[in-house]
Amino acid sequence: MRMVVLLFMIVACAAVFFSCEGKNPVEQYGNDVTRAYKQAGQSAEQASVKNLQDAIRSFQTMNGRYPNDLKELEQFAGTHLDSSKYEYDHSSGSISARKPE
Repeated sequence: MRMVVLLFMIVACAAVFFSCEGKNPVEQYGNDVTRAYKQAGQSAEQASVKNLQDAIRSFQTMNGRYPNDLKELEQFAGTHLDSSKYEYDHSSGSISARKPE
């Protein structure tokens, strides 16, 4: 009886071991967390650009022109902008996030 239980335990452990297919669960979890973090950052960046586009449209509606630069938009919106994060074209009023280097 003990041999049967021992044999069963060995087979069960082998099945679990080989079902992992070389994937480290801790590493996989870390990869999943990293991927989720990056996706959240991208979503926040997209939301920031959308908010800035709305502010640019508001500025244009009120002033009949686009802001000359992000500093002028910053004063209009009453907020602080990190201009190093954005590409802004004052002739068209278009804004986008800068690509990371």
